[in-house]
Amino acid sequence: MSKPKGRHAKVRKGKGMARKLSDMFESLAQLVRAIGVLVDALSKWFS
Repeated sequence: MSKPKGRHAKVRKGKGMARKLSDMFESLAQLVRAIGVLVDALSKWFS
């Protein structure tokens, strides 16, 4: 009985890691989008 429990714990850990990675990618995408908007605004302001 202890073996499947360990396997489940490993799966849960992997899911947590995947969620952390997806959150990181999401925040990175938001950052890129924000930089894009900032660059666009600055280019409009300078031209």
